[in-house]
Amino acid sequence: MLELNQVNSFYDKSHILFNVSLNVQDNEIVSVLGRNGMGKSTLLKTIIGEVTPHGLINFKNGKISGLQPYEIARLGVGYVPEARCIFPDLTVSQNLLMV
Repeated sequence: MLELNQVNSFYDKSHILFNVSLNVQDNEIVSVLGRNGMGKSTLLKTIIGEVTPHGLINFKNGKISGLQPYEIARLGVGYVPEARCIFPDLTVSQNLLMV
């Protein structure tokens, strides 16, 4: 379902992700754990196209590396950031639909 193969990510000249590979199957739950500054958010931002990936990212057997974030979102890949960017008058479901 989701495959990363030798993915590297950079912020300017800072190399953040080094040759990350993973394979998530249908109906599998995967957690990304680590201390602050270990690249968890960068990994997710790279998957959704917010950070340019260097390497291969496939979703449902189609290449998504190099697509624009809105194109990746239309395929069903989403990211809810840690920041509390919510609308307090909306329900949880409505807030998730806004993202």
